[in-house]
Amino acid sequence: MFDSAQSAEKLEDVLVNILFDKCEFGYESYTNPQKALEIDFQNDFDFDIVFIEIDSRIFPGIEIAKKIRESGNIKSEIIFISDDDSFALFGYKLRVFDYLIKPIPIKAFSETLERYFCYFESDEDNYFSFKVSGAIQKIRFDDIFYFTSSGRKCIVVNKRGDSEFYSKLDEVEALVNTDEFIRVHQSYIVNIRCIKSLTKDGLTMSNGLFVPVSQRRYSEVKNKFMKYLDIEE
Repeated sequence: MFDSAQSAEKLEDVLVNILFDKCEFGYESYTNPQKALEIDFQNDFDFDIVFIEIDSRIFPGIEIAKKIRESGNIKSEIIFISDDDSFALFGYKLRVFDYLIKPIPIKAFSETLERYFCYFESDEDNYFSFKVSGAIQKIRFDDIFYFTSSGRKCIVVNKRGDSEFYSKLDEVEALVNTDEFIRVHQSYIVNIRCIKSLTKDGLTMSNGLFVPVSQRRYSEVKNKFMKYLDIEE
C-alpha cells in the first residue's frame, strides 16, 4: 500500500526477484487512499504480508494498519516502510513484523522475508493447507468452523468465508488433530472449540450455522463435547 504507482512497482520488482524461485505468490497494489480505507479487512483481505508506506501525507498508512488490527485480522503480517524511525512506537502498538527504512537494500528485504518464512514454517502445525488452482492456501485451524463435503470437493467453512478444494473428507480427517476436530456426520467434521450448543438434532456453531449429527455418532460427539467443556472450566 503506497502513495504512488511507482513505489508499488519498485516493490513488486523486488518481490519477484526474491521470491521467484522460492514459492508461488500473488500480490495486489493499492495506491488509492479511499479504496484502501474501504477494504473489508476482516472478510475480504486474505494477504499474508502487507507492506505499508507510512510517512506519506497522501497515503494514510497508519490509519490503514489500525483498521487491519481493529478488524480482528491477526493473520496478515504488517511491514512498515518509512523514511525514518519516527513511527516506531506505532509499529510496536500495531504488532508490525518489521520496520524498514528507505532507501532499502534488496538484502534487507531478503532478510525480512527469510525471517518471515522461518517464523511461518515454525508455526506450520497451526495451519490447514490445501491446493486451489495449483496454489497452496493456508487457514489457521483456530479460524475453521467445520469441513463438509460436496461431490468430489470439500468445503472448509471458516472466519473468512468458504473455501473449496478437491479432496475426500476421510483424507481431511486424517490431517486434523482429533482432540480438536470431530467427525459428527458422514459429511461433516467440526472444530469442537467452535460448538456453541448440542442437541439430538445437531450442533449450533459459534457462527450461528447448524450442523447435523448422525444418530450413530451422537453419543461420541456428546461425550467429547462434555469432556472439552470440563477441560475449559
